[in-house]
Amino acid sequence: MTGDAASGRKFGRSLRCLFVVVLIPITWLIAGADLPTVRTSTGFQFARLRYPGGIPYHIKNWYTDYPGMDEHFTRLLGRMTGIQTGDAVVLEPSSPDIFKYPLLYTVEPEQMVLRQTDIANLAEYLARGGLWFADDFHGNEEFDLFWEQIQRVLPESSLVELDISHPIFHCFYDIPKIVQVTNDGIAKCRQCEQWENGPSGKEPKMFAVLDQRQRISVLMAWNTDLGDGLEWADDREYPAEYSTFAFKFITNLIVYTMSH
Repeated sequence: MTGDAASGRKFGRSLRCLFVVVLIPITWLIAGADLPTVRTSTGFQFARLRYPGGIPYHIKNWYTDYPGMDEHFTRLLGRMTGIQTGDAVVLEPSSPDIFKYPLLYTVEPEQMVLRQTDIANLAEYLARGGLWFADDFHGNEEFDLFWEQIQRVLPESSLVELDISHPIFHCFYDIPKIVQVTNDGIAKCRQCEQWENGPSGKEPKMFAVLDQRQRISVLMAWNTDLGDGLEWADDREYPAEYSTFAFKFITNLIVYTMSH
């Protein structure tokens, strides 16, 4: 390939990315026109679910990495992409306000025990095109516990594993591999096992539930901790590779969500 041709292709990809980012607020407002309430602001807001279940006041629950992860990501998103951002929010899964946000984030999802009102509301949210993203759960046991909750919301659902050929790995940043982001304690302890919850926690994977149009409804980041990658992004002792992957992947997820 000649230098001019390579430069032309690179410019074309950059132009397409810019076009998608500019269209992001417009796309969500148009796609969400039939929702009960639609945001009038054009800014993207990171929305975290405050789910029921787990051990009350335990160090890990819906609030893991909160608010550092949410705030760091919001600032970086605006700075690195030009996407207009608003303050991050926390929402109950039964709240009608979830329909204002195209993406819902859940951390430590194996701990949740959804109520019937949560199930009905989340099912409606997903049916209308929302995307539910779950992060930071490890090993087979935690996977199975979260999958039980998904099946309560989407009883007929099935899982597919996403590899790097999927558009979500290329819709803004080109991501060549799935990185296992580890929590702060593990990342800074080089003599420790660099994974959680035994042998089944060793390999990071992305799983999805797809809707009838093959769009992602539920995305599961298994055996990786993107939240810690963002919470500790300003810590010099935390591996920059982990923070970089976490930011790029969730940025791609937002672009995918807003443009599909």
